[in-house]
Amino acid sequence: MTTSGSGGGGGITLPQPQKSWTIMVYLDADNNLSSYGTKDIQEMQQVGSDSNINIVVLWDNSASTHGYYYVQNGSSVLLQDVGEVNMGDPQTAKNFIAYAKQNFPADKYGFVYWNHGGAVDRAPRGVAWDDTNGGDHLSEVEQSQIMNYALSLLGKKFEFVGFDACLMATAEIYYQYRNFGKYMAASEQTEPGDGWDWTWLATLKSNPAGDGSVAVKAIFDKYKAWYASTSDVTFSTANLSYAAQLGTAINDFATAAINSGISGSVFKTLAGNLSNFSGYTKDLVGFMNAVIASTSVTQAVKDKATAVKNLCTQSLITNNWSGSTWTNKAFGTSITMKSATTVYNQLDLCVDTQWNEFCTFAGFPSSY
Repeated sequence: MTTSGSGGGGGITLPQPQKSWTIMVYLDADNNLSSYGTKDIQEMQQVGSDSNINIVVLWDNSASTHGYYYVQNGSSVLLQDVGEVNMGDPQTAKNFIAYAKQNFPADKYGFVYWNHGGAVDRAPRGVAWDDTNGGDHLSEVEQSQIMNYALSLLGKKFEFVGFDACLMATAEIYYQYRNFGKYMAASEQTEPGDGWDWTWLATLKSNPAGDGSVAVKAIFDKYKAWYASTSDVTFSTANLSYAAQLGTAINDFATAAINSGISGSVFKTLAGNLSNFSGYTKDLVGFMNAVIASTSVTQAVKDKATAVKNLCTQSLITNNWSGSTWTNKAFGTSITMKSATTVYNQLDLCVDTQWNEFCTFAGFPSSY
């Protein structure tokens, strides 16, 4: 049940006292996922906020629902009707974060993007498409603007950032968020329409002293159980304190490969033999395994590939699971393996490393 209280804050005392957690959910259901948004709100209501945790949602769906909601056990209270908003506009997210910070102060904050996801690269890629606003969405550069604003306003990183959206567990995104969040939960592959099982919040509610690692593990466990009989699914969690090191390791590999004297076509062939998630994203560890196993690659390059692999499997990725389709093929982070574009080159990983130059060197096609 969704209720709308009278007066400022919908009958909820604002601001709320300082609590352990505030979870902000950027629920963009203004598209063909509208019914799933309603279902997920109902799952959140099975848990609800209490004296230790706030569940605050910017909910925009394809009907007349648009506003800031406070999720309680059994109901969601409309705090403020913000009118029809463009969820693909960074300012919309900034306004939501500012409202949540002002009215729901907490020791720890989590932020979840809820919508379609499209990994990275070309202009149509990103997260949070809003059909009412011409399909506008949030690119990775725009996401960084939002996160920079949040970092300044909150004075701390998000304990975790989650993507209840497809294809967002990529090396580029991990690196893009290295300064903004401590942990991340996302999927390399597309998510089924049902998305997350939002009753994961019960774990955090019962253990409010838990940190971001507890939160993403709860998300992971519920996702794994929800899709236990589904084959074409993946899910992973990451410790973003290792994301900067991932960038360094990828740069070292790319530089070594470019300077190795090996033809770029060797790497193109190795990549081409891998399964893909979205037409051009492929598992990073899977690629490094192929490089390590190749008789056409020098030991020096293999050593750099091993460093990337070990960083991912031993440090960065804290939980990883996949259905049978991706057994021994999905290790928790994908990466773009196609010819770089102007949009792609704007990503931090491309600005700071030689990965995009490696993509050009390898002659990766525009799509697979």
